[in-house]
Amino acid sequence: KNILQDPLPSDITKNLKPTDSKIEDCLRKKLNKKYHHEIDDAFKRNLILEATKSKHKKTRKPRPSKKQLTAREKRNLGLYRLPKTGLQYASFTELADLWREYMRGLIDADALNKSAWKPEKENLEDPKLHALQMKICRADFHGGVLKVEKADCPTHINVQGICLMETKHTFQIISSDNKLRIIPKKGSVFSVEIDGYKFTFPGSSMLSKPAERATKKPKNKFPLDF
Repeated sequence: KNILQDPLPSDITKNLKPTDSKIEDCLRKKLNKKYHHEIDDAFKRNLILEATKSKHKKTRKPRPSKKQLTAREKRNLGLYRLPKTGLQYASFTELADLWREYMRGLIDADALNKSAWKPEKENLEDPKLHALQMKICRADFHGGVLKVEKADCPTHINVQGICLMETKHTFQIISSDNKLRIIPKKGSVFSVEIDGYKFTFPGSSMLSKPAERATKKPKNKFPLDF
């Protein structure tokens, strides 16, 4: 039984006089007048007893941060790396087919074939040549079939495969032997074949992130070293 519900002892209540006055009136008599305005505010409050409080605490969901990951955080999470084992070349052949269709539309291969256009080494100022070089520089090479024609590292020469990831400085290529190789752009020369046209370009002309390369002009002046 709660002790607060027990009646007061008789030795205390025998000297008390019955009264109908409220606690507010009692406080007004006892307190200084300058505190009377606080009495009404105090009795308007809803006081919650400890026993009636909800036992289930509301947990706030973490607010998603609008701040983007830094380059170091992305590297630590492995967003720029692919697993070197477990990848199968055959799993990406359909991706390569889609890339070929994308490139045919990008360079307008049908129009080139109808016009029977061919590049001339003597005419490096050909506007058609400059337009094609610009399109290749801005192309997305994810899924592209690349071949390393020249490289500072002898073991990289003649490596051919499907590009699975491109970073600012590298192409990550999986070959038919199911091995993933990371080829640096700088010091390497790559080639791609699209509908009978072979484009050979230095990796140094692609030294930028794919998203940036798609919108920015090449730093080198035309004609590029294609």
